[in-house]
Amino acid sequence: MNTWTSLSNEIAAAVEKAAPSIVQVHGHRRVTAGLVIADNLIATPAATDDDTVAVLAADPSAPLGAGNETVEGAVLGRIGNLGLTIVRVEGLNRPALAAAQEPKPGQLGVAVGRTWSGAVMATLAPIAVVGGPLRTGRTGSIDRVIRIQQSPHGALNGGALINAEGQALGIITSLAIRGTTVVVPASIAWAAAAKVASEGGVKQGFLGVSSMAVSLPDRQRAGRSQASGLLISQVAANSPAENGGLLVGDVIVSFGGEAIEDAESLVTRLRGNKVGTAVPMTVIRGAAAVDVTVTVSERPRLRG
Repeated sequence: MNTWTSLSNEIAAAVEKAAPSIVQVHGHRRVTAGLVIADNLIATPAATDDDTVAVLAADPSAPLGAGNETVEGAVLGRIGNLGLTIVRVEGLNRPALAAAQEPKPGQLGVAVGRTWSGAVMATLAPIAVVGGPLRTGRTGSIDRVIRIQQSPHGALNGGALINAEGQALGIITSLAIRGTTVVVPASIAWAAAAKVASEGGVKQGFLGVSSMAVSLPDRQRAGRSQASGLLISQVAANSPAENGGLLVGDVIVSFGGEAIEDAESLVTRLRGNKVGTAVPMTVIRGAAAVDVTVTVSERPRLRG
């Protein structure tokens, strides 16, 4: 057996080992891959506002691309800075991918995902960069990321970057930096997912406002140094915002004692254990600062 054949067989064996742990998740906007990272637990970039999602799982005993079945998964929560949704599928009976040590630039990985039909897709993916942090928004970041010499591909989004042993180096994203694809390291993703699972899910808090970031002129800052806030353009009927006295035209500048300067900072502060909690807020109404208290509710789920 020549070197080429031997290497090809080893790569195929690593892919075959990892493939049963790579499923397909049907979110609202698109289908993505997802990784089984613990018993009955999946991490995926699929976005959904429902309580459940459909998961297409491969039968570990069937040939690659065959023996697929669709099961229902319960959405536990979303990890905003990582762009990952955590899903629990009771009785999934699929092996969890072991997390590998962080790779080094120049090492060879393999990107493994699922095509639209559920078949396995695999491609060589040299490690280009390992470092961080990477900003994923005005208030979010990932401490460390892996970048691979592979352009983003829909079938690989949510799939696994694996090493020669078929272990997971990380979860592949759709983020691109100068022709490379960003991968969330397994050590970070696995730990964050375990935290969500241990807490029973991270509920997204809900206020019931539509808003946009605005700059505040000096005479409208009510003595605050803060130069921007969130202008409320709509207040939903019977929402926490309406019940708390928020009005269209108010500018949100503080939530729970923390400054609010854009929509992302408010969404971030509504995550975690805020549901059912009465939270003090400060808004600028006209040229005066007004303090209100709003009891956060759970974000409504879209259905149908």
